[in-house]
Amino acid sequence: MDIETETNTPVSPPAVVHENSGTSREVFLLAAPLIVAFLSFSIMGIVDTIIVGRVGTSEQGGVGMGASLYWTLICLFTGTISATNTFVAQSFGAGKLDTIRLWVLAPLLLVVPMSLILLPIIPYLDPIMELLGTTSEVRPHVEIYMVIRFWGTPFILSSFIFSSFLRGLGDMKTPMLVTLVSNVANIGLDLLLVFGWGPIPAYGVAGAAWATVLASLVSSGMYLMVYLGKKNNALYKTRSFVRVPKEMLLRYLKVGLPLGGTWFIESISWSVMTFYIAGIAPAALAAHTIVFQMIHFSFMPAIGLSVASSTLVGQYLGAERVDLAKKSARVALIWSCGFMTFVGLMFALMRTWLVGLFNSDPEVILIGGRLMLVAAAFQLFDAMGLTAAGVLRGAGDTRFPLYAQLGAAWLVFAPLILLLGDGLGWGIYGAWIAALIFIVLLAGLFYGRYLGGKWQSMRVH
Repeated sequence: MDIETETNTPVSPPAVVHENSGTSREVFLLAAPLIVAFLSFSIMGIVDTIIVGRVGTSEQGGVGMGASLYWTLICLFTGTISATNTFVAQSFGAGKLDTIRLWVLAPLLLVVPMSLILLPIIPYLDPIMELLGTTSEVRPHVEIYMVIRFWGTPFILSSFIFSSFLRGLGDMKTPMLVTLVSNVANIGLDLLLVFGWGPIPAYGVAGAAWATVLASLVSSGMYLMVYLGKKNNALYKTRSFVRVPKEMLLRYLKVGLPLGGTWFIESISWSVMTFYIAGIAPAALAAHTIVFQMIHFSFMPAIGLSVASSTLVGQYLGAERVDLAKKSARVALIWSCGFMTFVGLMFALMRTWLVGLFNSDPEVILIGGRLMLVAAAFQLFDAMGLTAAGVLRGAGDTRFPLYAQLGAAWLVFAPLILLLGDGLGWGIYGAWIAALIFIVLLAGLFYGRYLGGKWQSMRVH
């Protein structure tokens, strides 16, 4: 993190090409802090699930479904502004330091309108839940959780922008530290607000939501301090708030919106699955929530390697070193697939014990243990798809992933949920098998695009 010091020593940006370029060492130096940060973020979700599970099964399912639906509603925005990573990385690689702050200011202009768009949805949450077939036990908890989370949207969006700025520069340690601090704050606030202490009453599900909002506020505040710090201001003039040219904002949206659309479609797909399962029984929804949290935890290292590959590919393409971009992509793919294969094996062997950590209900453990076998089966393919998508994102290739996601989600995933779940009578297991097929298909499409090599000639800076 940037520490303010009184010095007149000129500040120079780190070199893009160096002795470790394109090696496993370079990939891991970038990915390791990311993996820690993402695992920490995932642990926060797991802790939330465990804590609320002590309140009740319906409450646990409501928080899981509320978090899923909230993410679905904002991921179009978070996906769009995550393009900051690509623009900053390519500008940094090309040595265009004077344009970097513009690629941060452009998405910052979108934070307020993006946040306001969500508020009119609040009055319609109850009929939406009813339309989606959410059980009466779970519905009120979903609504309470989501209404509170809406007010924290500006903090989440601004945190995404500033963290993408730092990652585009290759600074993965600062986002790791910010994430760790905010997650510790979230856990403490969870315990305080969910169960109460002294004069503070127990707020239950509402307490879990407020804890997350306040932790997001802490995160965005820390990022703002770093962004405006002396070092970043000396290099990129981050304290200079200038007008963003219209053509740059349009170029940003041209790359960012397809990326946001890809995230949105994927999230909608998983939400459709969650809504389907929510209409079965509270035990099924609780088991689904637990396993969903587990797979979020498991693929965080792959996400870390994906973001690292995206940054390196962007920087090296910006520096016109396609050879190093290819080497970095290949190394990230190999390590990601190897790690996730190991995770899949652990899921299969430890499935019952892992589910039991979250809920002691025998029915939840039985259902969750079976779902863990399906989750174990798609770990390798998830790694392949995530990392290949990261490579494409680093190059600015965002349209193909959007079309692939759209086709796989609505022509394969959603129909198979109903066909296998209701048509064949497999219920929740049919829905998860549909997810397995969806992930395998996407992995094949993204990896095929990566092998095609078109991304090597793309530039956005």
